Amino acid sequence: MFKDYRSLKKIAFHVFLFFLTFITTTLAGAEHVTNKFWFSYRTLDPLTLADFPKGLPFSISFLLFLSFHEFGHYFAAVYHRVKCTLPYFIPLYLPLSPPTISIGSMGAIIRIQKMPDSTVKIFDIGIAGPLAGFVISLLLLVYGFTHLPSKEYLFEMNPDYIERFGHVPTEEEILEAMPENSSLFTVGNSLIYKFFETFIANPEKVPNHFEILHYPFLFAGFITLFFTALNLLPIGQLDGGHIAFGLFGRKVANQISKATVIAMLVYGGLGILHFNEPLWQIKFGFYLLYLFFVVSSLVKSKDIRIMSLLILLILSLQQLIQLYWEEAEGHLLWLIFALIAVKWIGVEHPPVEYEIPLNLNRKILGYLAIVIFIISITPKPWYFTTKKNNSNLIFSQAHSR
Repeated sequence: MFKDYRSLKKIAFHVFLFFLTFITTTLAGAEHVTNKFWFSYRTLDPLTLADFPKGLPFSISFLLFLSFHEFGHYFAAVYHRVKCTLPYFIPLYLPLSPPTISIGSMGAIIRIQKMPDSTVKIFDIGIAGPLAGFVISLLLLVYGFTHLPSKEYLFEMNPDYIERFGHVPTEEEILEAMPENSSLFTVGNSLIYKFFETFIANPEKVPNHFEILHYPFLFAGFITLFFTALNLLPIGQLDGGHIAFGLFGRKVANQISKATVIAMLVYGGLGILHFNEPLWQIKFGFYLLYLFFVVSSLVKSKDIRIMSLLILLILSLQQLIQLYWEEAEGHLLWLIFALIAVKWIGVEHPPVEYEIPLNLNRKILGYLAIVIFIISITPKPWYFTTKKNNSNLIFSQAHSR
């Protein structure tokens, strides 16, 4: 009886976290589709409880994705009799943050309580989540792009568009009307999202990328694709790391993992240093300290010469790329994620008792997961397009559109 009580208590905690995440994602979703905030000190026209249902399309879509992803892992673990927990949904609503970066959650996780003893089990558990979640992302995009409202829908959350422009403005018109040196928050793109924009949607109704978060199904589809791609990064004990381990074995998987972290360091740091800027030496010094910190955790050897050579390689590749592509810009997210990978996720995959080669069906699924990663990844998930001074020069940090 005591054991049953403890089990019910654990289940109740999971349900509580899900309910709390439902509340926070709905709060964030309502902000997206109304372009208003919940707290009066942030706006003269705050949201009210009557606006709460407007956030449901986003929250239901996003939680549907999280549930399918995590329960994909869960049921695969149950099938292989690997002990694990139910999903922990992680609520996160930041009332002081701009709604542009608030989605109301940090995702969800399950805890594997016993390390699987074979590559087959690890592969199945690792791949089940991304495949299940990807199906939901596709359904969200199919529905969102085939049920686009007319662009006049945007007048509801931007009533000043009518007064200032008389129509839904383009990115150039918005920038022209903005104050000097102000920035426009814009969502990036991926290959599969671009496919839906180009071949599935009515071109007259496709929104600009700085308006996507006002379309709950499109924004949920975009953000869930990006979450899927993050999980499919072939690093350590991420889902992609488990898949690489099953496909290629531990030795090759660990090499791929390290190469992926190095690629994130190279790309993430593109454009971070401009040697014509004042006091660039200070920025360069902090950047070197960051690289040394990450690289020292990435390589087994603590030989300062090996670490220095790797840092020099990273800096040289960045300068070489910028030599032929002056406007190349990376994204800070990848520098942050590289740090998370080496310090918390772990770069090397732990060994298992039985390294069993995958059968043909599993190999096909593994290579399919690689394709899903390629078409879902967004190098710049968000960026800022800036109008510079009075010169009417429009500078964009990303050229993915």
